[in-house]
Amino acid sequence: MFRSSTAYWFLFKLIFRGSQSEQVKMAQILAPSIQWQVRIPKYSGMASPMATNMFSPVFWKQNKKGAAKSSAKFKVFALKSDDSTINRLDNLLNLDITPYTNSIIAEYIWIGGTGIDMRSKSRTISKPVKHPSDLPKWNYDGSSTGQAPGEDSEVILYPQAIFKDPFRGGNNILVICDSYTPAGEPIPTNKRHRAAQIFGNPKVVAEIPWYGIEQEYTLLQTDVKWPWVGLLEAILVLRVLITVQLACLYAGINISGTNGEVMPGQWEYQVGPSVGIEAGDHIWCSRYILERITEQAGVVLTLDPKPIEGDWNGAGCHTNYSTKTMREDGGFEAIKKAILNLSLRHKVHISAYGEGNERRLTGKHETASINSFSWGVANRGCSIRVGRETEQQGKGYLEDRRPASNMDPYVVTALLAETTILWEPTLEAEALAAQKVALKV
Repeated sequence: MFRSSTAYWFLFKLIFRGSQSEQVKMAQILAPSIQWQVRIPKYSGMASPMATNMFSPVFWKQNKKGAAKSSAKFKVFALKSDDSTINRLDNLLNLDITPYTNSIIAEYIWIGGTGIDMRSKSRTISKPVKHPSDLPKWNYDGSSTGQAPGEDSEVILYPQAIFKDPFRGGNNILVICDSYTPAGEPIPTNKRHRAAQIFGNPKVVAEIPWYGIEQEYTLLQTDVKWPWVGLLEAILVLRVLITVQLACLYAGINISGTNGEVMPGQWEYQVGPSVGIEAGDHIWCSRYILERITEQAGVVLTLDPKPIEGDWNGAGCHTNYSTKTMREDGGFEAIKKAILNLSLRHKVHISAYGEGNERRLTGKHETASINSFSWGVANRGCSIRVGRETEQQGKGYLEDRRPASNMDPYVVTALLAETTILWEPTLEAEALAAQKVALKV
């Protein structure tokens, strides 16, 4: 549900659908009492790859000569001059090389030493490629990323998934990689390797697990830890939101929507339905795109599950999940069996659902307590929510509301499949759990 204010929605329609004169008029209304001239370029859409200068929606120029005395503070998002060095660099950065060479640029992307930071570097490939197996392995200095000792620092990148590059366009690509030692062993931060094993299990393959992941994030001010909000800020924020969605679609990411969230400055996009390991690949690539775009826009991005302490909502990564059996007639029984298994492995899941999640899962602000397991129909205060439509139709999916916004999607998706498809509790434990969570299976 879109939870932004009427003003945000009005600005959205204005910036993206209004005429240029309407845009200028509204921006002048929103300016402080001292008169400013405002120029807002037309929104050109995403018919072509992202230009490096597209995040300069507001340019301020003082009417009066000399310094203005005003308590209002403005941040200049971008300064543009047709004859400037920056503009000349922009022109070079946006060169289309496809008519002149078959070579492409592949941006190799991997997860860094913290398990949440993303690293990348580019490599020229002699011709366009369609499959990760057509790309060479590469390496990097793991001692610089906290992933290897200095005396044996080489870490090998294995290309695993390819997406179109919305920043460079053409045949250029983004490449999601995972990391291995020179001997071929996955390094500790490589969670994809284990997930691929689980999703390759014949029982899991037969169930065709679907995932729909709701990635929440928060945009903060640059100089203070506070949400990036305000009517003027909304102009740029809404451009960021739309650009993220369009860039993900361009890349081939299965992004299904975007919306504002409860806390000011908090936003969300959804990826899915995705099958198996694809869910993790798509979320990680979408995060890379999100980081690049917010950097260009001059906005501070955080995936912290509780970025603002106090009486504010945290940020999660709710994971919607179903198996083939759950989606078929009579699937509600399979959903209840899955909930039973999840209740028995609650601590296992919580320990893998994101750093700092204990600050978010307090039992308040649409969360369940981190210390207890619960489920309910249409109840957003539970660990697991089942939709009203799923209950009525007797089949569908469940929503795991426990994962934090900084969770590793490879870990969460694989753990859900492991617990609900591969793991079997003892009959005694199953009976006790069924009684505890009021399930009859």
